[in-house]
Amino acid sequence: MRFEWNKVSYFAGIDDCGIAKLERCTHLHQYPAGALIFAEADDGAGLHLLVDGLVRIYRMNAEGRLHTLSLLRPVAAFNEVAAVDGGANPFHATAVTNVIVGVIRHTELLAIMATEPKLMSNTVQLLARVNRDYIERLEDMTFRTIPSRLAKLFLHEHAYADQFSEAPSQLTQEEIAAILGTTREVVGRAMRQLMNAGLIRKKGRSLYITNRAGLEALAESNTLPERINELN
Repeated sequence: MRFEWNKVSYFAGIDDCGIAKLERCTHLHQYPAGALIFAEADDGAGLHLLVDGLVRIYRMNAEGRLHTLSLLRPVAAFNEVAAVDGGANPFHATAVTNVIVGVIRHTELLAIMATEPKLMSNTVQLLARVNRDYIERLEDMTFRTIPSRLAKLFLHEHAYADQFSEAPSQLTQEEIAAILGTTREVVGRAMRQLMNAGLIRKKGRSLYITNRAGLEALAESNTLPERINELN
């Protein structure tokens, strides 16, 4: 399997012997575009290593509304919570394009962790960080305006940096809306507000930051610049 182990934080600092153990326990699977890789609440599917393709990680409410948690490209690992605790998958994973993933089962992962202290240490620290990041994202959804959350997204702050692989300017408004937990129309209005305030600009289909300090102030204060308020 051509997987760049050293580029994934979980495996940083693990020696060749440890990597060999991981490779022996990794089972390759291929999925066509649109295929479900695993479903939320199903039995734990194990640690997934994205070798090729684009994967959407999401949850869905009872009304069928989809909320995107991650858009991942190689090199990435996902479903680590279920892989470690052996419980049900905490979200759905779908192949956006043709996808190749390597899978390490829960029992095999724990067996390797028992003999590889570095893997154990990395995993504990990274799961703690994941927990902190989701707490911050929950706080954002509860207390922050959409322009403020959009500013954080464009700045690639740590609460969002690991949640998607594309730069925000390369995501569609629908994808950004799913990540921020809102609608495409609301994201469109917020983008226009940021452009009118001179914080970002659009060239062709791409968006660029033109005033990083202004975006940082909006992300930090949750307060819209005066110029934006005048336009509403």
